[in-house]
Amino acid sequence: RRNLRPPGGGGVAPAGGGGGVRGGACATGTPGGRPVRWRGGKGGVGGPRRGGSMFRRILLVTKHTPYESYMQLKNQGKAPVALRWERLKNRHDLHQQCVHAVRTALTRMGVEYTAITRDELHRQHLAGCEAVVAVGGDGTVLNTSHFVDDTVPVLGINSDPTRPEDRQVTKKSDERRSTGALCALRADNCEALLPDILRADSTLISRRTRLRCVVRSTYTETKLPPALNDILIAHPSPAAVSRFRLVLRHTDADGAVDEDFAFNVWSSGIWLCTATGSSAAMKAAGGGCMDPRSS
Repeated sequence: RRNLRPPGGGGVAPAGGGGGVRGGACATGTPGGRPVRWRGGKGGVGGPRRGGSMFRRILLVTKHTPYESYMQLKNQGKAPVALRWERLKNRHDLHQQCVHAVRTALTRMGVEYTAITRDELHRQHLAGCEAVVAVGGDGTVLNTSHFVDDTVPVLGINSDPTRPEDRQVTKKSDERRSTGALCALRADNCEALLPDILRADSTLISRRTRLRCVVRSTYTETKLPPALNDILIAHPSPAAVSRFRLVLRHTDADGAVDEDFAFNVWSSGIWLCTATGSSAAMKAAGGGCMDPRSS
C-alpha cells in the first residue's frame, strides 16, 4: 500500500488497535509484494502541478459519525436508551471541523477535489483521481482501501483522535475513537501539514504488502479485494469445523512453480495477516509483530 506521510518522519505506523479487516481490502497496495512505481502524470515526478500540488484530482472520503448513525436510529425509534448525546454531538462537531479544515486547505491550494462519504464510495468515484484523502480514522482508511488499486496513494487523517483523558475510560460503548494507526495526520495538524504532503514527491510514500484471496469453485473463480490487514477463512458458523488443504509453493529463477509442502486440515479455520495486520487483531490474539517492510 502506498501511504502518504508528512515530511521529516512521522510516517504511518502499522495497523494497530484500529481493527483488522476480514477478507477486506487494502489502501493503495502492492498485491503479492509487487513494487510500486510513482505515476508522475504531466510533468512527471519532477515538479508540482497546479496550486503547488503533485496531484490534479483528489477524492475526499469522510466517515459517517456515530452521532449521525444514532440519530437515524432515533428517528426510527430504535436508538439505544443509554447514550450520551452531548458527547456524541461534540465528537461529530469536531469531525466536521476537521473536514472543513481539509476542504479549506485543498481550496487554498487550488486542487480539484470531489467529496463523498465512505458509505457512498464506489469504484467509479476513483476514475481519474490521482490520490485519496480519507478523513475519519483507521476504519475510514480501511473502508476506502476496498476500492483502490496500486496506482493511487491514500492519505489518512484522524479527525477525532483519542485524547489523554479518554485513555482512563473503561466503558467504551460509545467511545469509538480511532487510534489513527493508519493515519499520517490528525485534526490538530492537518490544515498546516496537508499542503506540505501534497507538494512532496514520491520519496514520502510508504509501501505496504497486501494479501490476495481467490475463491475457486467448480465453474467460477472470484478474486476478493486485496487485504491490507488480514484474511480469515472459516465456516460461517463458529461452531462448525472447516476442512481445507494448505499448500506452500514457490517460483524458482526459471519460472517453474515448485510445491514445498501440502497437507489436509480439519480445524476452526485459518487466519492470515500482512505485516501491517500483524500489529492489529493478530497481535491481540497472541501473534508477533512483523517488520512493516516484510513482503
